[in-house]
Amino acid sequence: MKIRQLVNHWQSTGDDDSPKVNLQIEIPIHDAARLAALADLFPALKSEEIVAELLHCALDEVQEAFPYIKGKKQVSEDELGNPIYEDDGYTPRFLALVSEHLGRFKS
Repeated sequence: MKIRQLVNHWQSTGDDDSPKVNLQIEIPIHDAARLAALADLFPALKSEEIVAELLHCALDEVQEAFPYIKGKKQVSEDELGNPIYEDDGYTPRFLALVSEHLGRFKS
């Protein structure tokens, strides 16, 4: 989900029952005021839910922003027979680290 889609989602929100991890963070006072304003605009949501969804969307967008860096190893071919090379950018390492941390959080 993109950040732009959140308002529509918040207007028709339902309970999210996915597993959670509790994190404590410090944020700038201006951001705290903006978060409080969002909670006022969408009273069906707790501030924590708003922060979690904003963070989720931001992380998705960071992952999408990682540039593809063409590796040396061909891993496939596209529908026209052109070679597709492995990604030597941040994405493969990021996904491996996510998997590693996810396993740690689940245990």
